[in-house]
Amino acid sequence: MSALEARIVRRIGGLDLDVSMRIEPGQTVALLGPNGAGKSTTVGALSGADFDGATSGTEIVLGTRTLEGVDGFVRPERRRIGVVFQDALLLEHLSVVDNIAFPVRCSGASKRASRSTAHSWLERLGMSAVAERRPADLSGGEAQRVAIARALAAEPEMLLLDEPLSALDVSSRSEVRRMLRTHLDAFGGPRLLVTHDPSDAFLLADRLDVLEAGRITQSGSPDDIRRAPATPYVAALAGTNMFTGRAEAGSVLMVHHDHTLTIADTTLQGDVLVTVHPTA
Repeated sequence: MSALEARIVRRIGGLDLDVSMRIEPGQTVALLGPNGAGKSTTVGALSGADFDGATSGTEIVLGTRTLEGVDGFVRPERRRIGVVFQDALLLEHLSVVDNIAFPVRCSGASKRASRSTAHSWLERLGMSAVAERRPADLSGGEAQRVAIARALAAEPEMLLLDEPLSALDVSSRSEVRRMLRTHLDAFGGPRLLVTHDPSDAFLLADRLDVLEAGRITQSGSPDDIRRAPATPYVAALAGTNMFTGRAEAGSVLMVHHDHTLTIADTTLQGDVLVTVHPTA
């Protein structure tokens, strides 16, 4: 399987986006950030669906193929990237099995072969009973499972998940998250999960990239992010309280607070960020 190597530069309205990332085969990276940080623009650039605001400096390489850069631009349907959106976006006039078969058919497979592939995915998901239903007859959780199967059925080189659980209720969310984790682990290509929910990121991702105001402000494993958040936004994600202070000789004078903390590290000097977990 191929790795993703990308630098995405976009200037759209007030957004100044400049993001670099590498995702290894078999690795799940979660891209988190507040509204307006540039997550949707990143999704659009990687999928090829959004070329607006493209700026010199962008280069997206998947394996040996350059999808965007000085050598040109590859159209979305030729990128071999499976995409799952938050609202499933199933084709309402097609049955469940034909929705899953659709991208397989578009890749050149026969109708019989594509439907056979779709049925095998429905069996894996335990959803054979809904094969001939229309999307309008599915629950939210069922529709999202179909969308995930559709993305994987075409054997993409990369999987891009854009807020795949945000439209689900609590019970469906837990069930689909477990199913998604199983299929992410079985998919050998790079996986990018775009979300604003830290629970999805911490439970599904190997690495978290935090996007704020168009820039990656912190990158690391879920444990790294929990233990040492680098910004107030990341601290809020991790469920900790963050303060600024100045360390000297085993003490930290808290800025904006009339308190001094005693710390174990007597060698630490200068400006610091102090995080305190609510249970401490």
